Amino acid sequence: MSAQQLGDPNCDSLLLVSSWSRDNVKIYDGCDGSYLRDLANPGILDGPQAIFQDHNGDVIVVSESNHRLVRFDQETLTEATTVVPPGLMENPITVVKKDDQHIFLASYSSNEIIEMNTVSWEKTRTILPANNGQIMGIDIGMAMGPDGHLYVPGYDSDSILKVNPDNGATQSFVASGSEGLDRPRSILFNGNELLVTAWGNQAIFNYSSTGQLLGTPVTPLPGAAGMIMDGPEHILVTSDTFNLVRRYQLNDFSFENVVGNSSGGLVGATYVYRLNKQPSISDVTDIRQAWMIGVGTIDGQRITVTEMAINTGGQFGADFDPHAISRHLWGQLTIDFMDCHHAEMSYASALSHNQHAFGAGGYLLQRVVMNQAGLNCDQDHFADLTDKSYMSGTFYGGQHRDGEGFSIDYLNENQVIVTWFTYLPAD
Repeated sequence: MSAQQLGDPNCDSLLLVSSWSRDNVKIYDGCDGSYLRDLANPGILDGPQAIFQDHNGDVIVVSESNHRLVRFDQETLTEATTVVPPGLMENPITVVKKDDQHIFLASYSSNEIIEMNTVSWEKTRTILPANNGQIMGIDIGMAMGPDGHLYVPGYDSDSILKVNPDNGATQSFVASGSEGLDRPRSILFNGNELLVTAWGNQAIFNYSSTGQLLGTPVTPLPGAAGMIMDGPEHILVTSDTFNLVRRYQLNDFSFENVVGNSSGGLVGATYVYRLNKQPSISDVTDIRQAWMIGVGTIDGQRITVTEMAINTGGQFGADFDPHAISRHLWGQLTIDFMDCHHAEMSYASALSHNQHAFGAGGYLLQRVVMNQAGLNCDQDHFADLTDKSYMSGTFYGGQHRDGEGFSIDYLNENQVIVTWFTYLPAD
């Protein structure tokens, strides 16, 4: 079964939860939290921790206890490939994405941080050397701050270290045991403030950008471990004691359990990742859309576009080349408004497509949806209007011309931009 078919077909995501004690990642429906299946076959993962997606969208699991990173194909979530084998790093545990093709990877046992290329899966440089004596037990939730520095939790040193990834310079952000911090696991930025899961305190601490403890918004939470943003107003937090995932509202830290206690055999819940499903791709061969655009002049209630243009030579997505675009004069267009929401359109084109002319013609237009410009127009007598901003909006020719239409952008009292989205002449 395709990964896109897992769970509720109306739900657009899955939740992947690292079950450290079961040496697997559990897959749950992203909406109702119901257990679906395990990610890996037995023997592939050993102590799974952080999860992320690479530049291809494939799922990468940091497998701490067998010292490797394992890739799972995003379409099936079954095909497993070891992309980083043992030997590069002992006990890798946490990842921060630098950009689309590079990550920062850190070790729990050696406290080393390196940069890796996720295309070649090779180490590019060392950020923080192994056995550096500045932190102990780098844990699952290293984070990149808005200042461009890495903030690193030390589970065994009860501290948070600030690291400049450009030159490896370090400074203590939260000194060992300061304010009673006990075994921090994950760091998450909420604006300029930091949320920290403190496993030993059974809580989430809140720090200022200077490292001052501002409070403890969540307590008690035994086993507080992984923590990620879930939209702009919520966070997901795992508990490796309760073996569940909670979704907290950031404004008041009220919560709901989105993955229930030990659901699907979850034991040692350390990390959670929301995986957005990829929409299925349908092959469409009869796309014949055309777009014309031009700057129109306003005279009374009339818009006149003397030079409507059409472009050719474009390609979708990464194949787009601006140097391949050619601009062609398509023809002329007029739009005569009869009231605030209705107009008569006429056109004359000098172009053809595959020897079939666009020709000349016209039809009546009506506003598709009401906007503020239309509402303002209704408050005044149309014939006396001097403000022509009512012309702004989206218009079409009614149900018998559904599927094409016009967008009119009012620039000033003399000009508008008219865009006509329509189709090519029939072959």
